[in-house]
Amino acid sequence: MSDTDSSCFARVRALARRVCGSRHLQRFAVPVLAASVCALLLLVFQHLSQTVNYRSVVSQLCHLSAREWIGALGATAASFVALVGRDAVGLRYVDARVPRLPLWVGATVGSALGNATGFGALTGGAVRCRVYGVAGVTPVQVGRMTVFTSITLALALAMMTAAGMVASAGTLAGMMGLAPDVLRLMGAMLLAASGALIAACGAAPKKLRLFGRDALSFNVPARRDLVAQLALAVVDVIAAGLALWALLPHKGTSVAAQVGFVQFVTVYAAAMLLGMIGHTPGGVGVFEAAMVYALGGTVPTPQMLAALLAYRAIYFGVPLALSAGVLAVFEGRALKAPLASGFAQRGAQSVSQLAPLFLAICTFVVGGMLVISGATPAFMKRIAILQTVLPLWVMESSQMLASLFGVLLLFVARGLLRRLDAAWWFALIIASLNLALSLAKGLAFVEAGVLCVLIALLLATRKRFNRHSSLFAERFTPGWLVSVGMVIALAVWVLFFAFRDVQYSQHLWWQFAFDERAPRALRATLAAGLLASALACWQLLRPAPGRFEKPEAADLLEAARIVRAQERSDAVLAMMGDKSFLFSESREAFLMYAKRGRTWAALHDPVGPRCEWPGLIRQFVALAHAHGGRAAFYQVRADALPLYLDAGLTLMKLGEEAHIALPEFELKGSHRAHLRYALKRGERDGFSIELIEPDRVPDCLPILREISDAWLESRVAREKSFSVAAFTAGYLAAQSVMLVRQQGKPLAFVTFMTTDLHTEATVGVMRHLPDASPYAMEYLFTQLALHLKGAGFRSLSLGVAPLSGMQPTPLASPWHRAAALAWRFGGWFYNFRGLRGFKNKFQPHWEPRYLAASGSVSVLLTLADLSLLAGGSRS
Repeated sequence: MSDTDSSCFARVRALARRVCGSRHLQRFAVPVLAASVCALLLLVFQHLSQTVNYRSVVSQLCHLSAREWIGALGATAASFVALVGRDAVGLRYVDARVPRLPLWVGATVGSALGNATGFGALTGGAVRCRVYGVAGVTPVQVGRMTVFTSITLALALAMMTAAGMVASAGTLAGMMGLAPDVLRLMGAMLLAASGALIAACGAAPKKLRLFGRDALSFNVPARRDLVAQLALAVVDVIAAGLALWALLPHKGTSVAAQVGFVQFVTVYAAAMLLGMIGHTPGGVGVFEAAMVYALGGTVPTPQMLAALLAYRAIYFGVPLALSAGVLAVFEGRALKAPLASGFAQRGAQSVSQLAPLFLAICTFVVGGMLVISGATPAFMKRIAILQTVLPLWVMESSQMLASLFGVLLLFVARGLLRRLDAAWWFALIIASLNLALSLAKGLAFVEAGVLCVLIALLLATRKRFNRHSSLFAERFTPGWLVSVGMVIALAVWVLFFAFRDVQYSQHLWWQFAFDERAPRALRATLAAGLLASALACWQLLRPAPGRFEKPEAADLLEAARIVRAQERSDAVLAMMGDKSFLFSESREAFLMYAKRGRTWAALHDPVGPRCEWPGLIRQFVALAHAHGGRAAFYQVRADALPLYLDAGLTLMKLGEEAHIALPEFELKGSHRAHLRYALKRGERDGFSIELIEPDRVPDCLPILREISDAWLESRVAREKSFSVAAFTAGYLAAQSVMLVRQQGKPLAFVTFMTTDLHTEATVGVMRHLPDASPYAMEYLFTQLALHLKGAGFRSLSLGVAPLSGMQPTPLASPWHRAAALAWRFGGWFYNFRGLRGFKNKFQPHWEPRYLAASGSVSVLLTLADLSLLAGGSRS
């Protein structure tokens, strides 16, 4: 990057430093909000369950008939068929086509994963990007499709609720506590608004612009796509509601006797809408509270709670388990190349890449199940059987150990998300041990079956966990720790709900007997809570180790050898000596990096053979995470982005780099008139060019330093580092210099970096005297391009134009939108357009450059650290 570019980036990063304080607060605001919602929901359930007995809920669950379970499963299947149809219409909306098998896999697996985690637009979108991407669907199209399906689902829920308000206002009035006329009016207004929205759509899709600005534009779907999507969403909701309806009592004084299916679906749609607004995983808690509140006067609360628990297991648990099975099948196909080729093989590999995400979610769910199971009483009939074959101490220790292992799984799940081999081994060992403990503590056959499924998935996906790093060195985010805390809080609530009739006293802790289930659950839950608290405190309080060390002379020589043997000239920045190196195992490739705060920043893509890149990237991410830091790859190229996505990093566009295609560069034509004028003006002003080869640079350093010092003094600046070429004797000695003289007096110079292949050159340090002619630099760059063309070079890089190419789009990230606004209106801050305009005089090809970094909100902190690195700060 040139010094002109660095000035702009310094200003941009200064802005990032000013806002990172508020962004840092957001890192904790979301987990605190989630914890508050969890606490509120637990209070609501505590109030709703005052008259409910735990045994009655369990009894209702046990008395659900096979017919009811099968009916709920059938309705769930119908709902997922409608989900596939919704994805098909969504793909048609974005003008994409996907073959039948990827469509079914992407829609069902993506929906199952999104339902389980509560971030359907994120995790479900990740699945669809993988699966649909094999058929050529871009992430942007998947994002547009996800927004379309999400908005239409919310609209369908609102329309169904409104229709129910109009058709059954009398029945719903008592359930919702509102007057019938008020309900009818509200429903009619919602239906009218929905009808107007449908009528506003045309026969073909169109782009709507507000105020004539692209930043406020969105695609309006065709009427047939909107109607089809709404119809399928209604079918989806009705089928999902039918899954719960099938589990409710339908005899005597029941929901069927007092509330018809139409009224029930209305309540169900409203509860789903509230769950979407609440943003809890699958609407859990919010949905249940709304259903119990609305139907509490019609259905006995124990029966309602039992039906809701069974509904969660069927509609959310079964699809997730089946999706995991699909993942295992695709994993097997991906590992056995002879069985598949071409499109099918690419699809299998793409889906199997999601193994870490699936396993992390499944492991966290299983860990939560073990912790909550330890807080519930075992069946007395099963305890009586165990009493005849096991000693008391085995049962007592089994329940406590199972809860402790459950807590460990909650933490190990994050290691699986990071693809750590240590996490895989821990998860496999813990799951295997718990398989025996689940039987010893109370013959928990369902729990044992779930553990068997987890073990099978771990074994099927072994090769996906190949990162060698310390599991306990991984720093946990506040959001993850809050999620663990929510599991513990739920377990405590379940404990007191299940043993509501127990008289608690200090003697309860020391009661050991086969039939003393309350003391056993109490001790297990306390132990789980203490272990989770200890691990969380250790994670929050431990320092972030790791210090930057300058490279040794031998490493510099090794890096120089690799740099000279490849064609990327910007890799010569490694020779500045201000960055450390991470070499591949073969020592044929390396990364150059530095550290500031918790940011471990690698400059550019790896240098060396491309086959070495994936391993180096994973190794560097593991190194940063092992020290509790954030990994960042600065100014990476577009063709390497899949490697960073596979490493679990977040991408952010920084700008575009200007490359002059030298074989095509010439001064003919009207579009080169300004360059011809700069040459003529330079000749008239007495300019002359002197090329200084690397062996002559040490002798010319005093002249160059005089120009450089004057340039720095005029800008009240100091030498930069890291991503910015700096004026140092050792670095300049490895480059060629082009010097401009005016009437024999040194006026300006530019260094250019090259390798032994002589195919690409990159502008390095460029300086000029403060009173130099405004045409001096344009004259210098034109002469440099002509010289390199004559020497047989193919390309000359003029450096990055910050924020260039950041066009606003409807689905752009907040950073992208802010950058686009800065590009458009930030002239007072820096002349973004002027910098691109100067480089455009040479008619370059513009190539995007990105930042790939750990985290999401923390990316702004990474930008602030990068600005300090460029200023020379290390830690």
